[in-house]
Amino acid sequence: MIAALPPTRLIDQQGRYRADENGVTVPARTSRWLNWLGGLFGFLCFMPYLAINAGNNTAIQAGNLLTLLMCLPLPFIAWRRRSLWIVPALMAPRFLSTLALGMNGGDIDLATKNVITIGLSLLAMMATQIFAPAAILAILSGVAVAALVHVLVGCWQIVAFQAGYLPLEWFYTNQSFLSVQENADIIIRYIQRPFGLFPEPSALGASLAPFVLLWFAMATGLLRLRQAPSRRQTILFSSAALGSLAIMIASRSGHAAITLAGLLVLAVIWFKRSRATPGHVSAIFMVLAVALPLLIYFAVNSLQDRLGGSEMGNSSWAERSSSLLIGLKLLAQGNFSTLFFGLGTGMTSPLMQQHYGMEAIWSISLTYIYETGIVGLLVCVLLVGDTLKVWRKSRFDPVFMVVLLVWLVGVTITTSYTQLLPLWVALAMLTNWMDIFQPHCPYNALQIRQQRLAQDSRNMNERLANRNTARSASQSQDASATPPDSNAPTMSGWRNRSVIDAPDNTGSPKRRWSNPK
Repeated sequence: MIAALPPTRLIDQQGRYRADENGVTVPARTSRWLNWLGGLFGFLCFMPYLAINAGNNTAIQAGNLLTLLMCLPLPFIAWRRRSLWIVPALMAPRFLSTLALGMNGGDIDLATKNVITIGLSLLAMMATQIFAPAAILAILSGVAVAALVHVLVGCWQIVAFQAGYLPLEWFYTNQSFLSVQENADIIIRYIQRPFGLFPEPSALGASLAPFVLLWFAMATGLLRLRQAPSRRQTILFSSAALGSLAIMIASRSGHAAITLAGLLVLAVIWFKRSRATPGHVSAIFMVLAVALPLLIYFAVNSLQDRLGGSEMGNSSWAERSSSLLIGLKLLAQGNFSTLFFGLGTGMTSPLMQQHYGMEAIWSISLTYIYETGIVGLLVCVLLVGDTLKVWRKSRFDPVFMVVLLVWLVGVTITTSYTQLLPLWVALAMLTNWMDIFQPHCPYNALQIRQQRLAQDSRNMNERLANRNTARSASQSQDASATPPDSNAPTMSGWRNRSVIDAPDNTGSPKRRWSNPK
């Protein structure tokens, strides 16, 4: 467990921690079992259908079980100067909302089940906060392998839809999500959008988008981990980023457009910071002349029925926006207790089905506010303030803000599945940004610092040259002056004072100093 402790510890006697160029101690080496644990954690968090059904509408994912194991060190580690308080802060309004619901005669059994399920999902955030500083490369490697699996399954689905079947239909058994098996015919005949091993394309896009941006920033040098990845890991991350972006575009998810906008911002920042070397010029030419036009072409063709004027696109976005407004209406129509503590954990979906015939509110963040009321809203404000502090500590890293905005859009208007563990893994990386990534140095500040260092060096050289010139002139003047007694030896530190009674080898008298003549 030593390797999982915060990276702010001093270097121990065994050399498990070392100081980087910024003075921050990071793990000097990671044990093999920690690498395997981190890689397995990253892989299982992206496999929502590796689950055990529990009850009628609940399932426990394999990632939840591993998360419980990884959270065992929580009572034995220090919480100071860490972001471990976020999960208890997010769960406190849900407990209060459930208590208020029970006092008002609501369905407390359903609310309690939802609190337990959501709490298990949020534990993935705490597990990431504990182990990411020491095993971030292993976690990202597991995530990258899982992303490539989704890409391969998505490509298989594209071909299978044309043949009239859904591959791996038996695998999609998780009662927490929309039943893929019951809607298989609709997916094959009408929807025909690849979604990998996720419940739907929107869940695929919201889960993969933050990591696509992180991998792109790492590949272009805009972002650097505190642990340097190997060449194989770099290739793995780049392949996962390209494959995930391609499957997101092919799935025609609206979140793909948000991700492309974030990538465009990062590309502009990279273009501005790149030096005029032949390699960078060639890379910029390939991006602007080849990759970017092809990307825009395929993105427009894939997303035109989602963001354009087609019936499917309009109906999907209309249903999402209507659900958000209806949730706000349900909250406003309640009494003072409902306004302060919310509708109750897990109560929005039954109310939507009962009164409006909709499945749920298509948002995670707004559903949280509707179900927890003003208390939950205050916690969200507190979380936003802490996140902005992390951004300030990162020296206003633009990559941090781009990833945060894309993640926020994903949990607000893209998906409503709170049980998706990748969302909480990404949020944990954002809250622990300074322990995972190296501090950002703005380009202008770096340029100004280099100019100041060059000016200081020139000033120092000028002062040394002037000092040497003055010393040479003084020595030449002393050499040109005639000493009072050229035959008498002199002692350094005296002004030409001759020595009388100089000692000899036969026992000379003591030395005496004469006055200058």
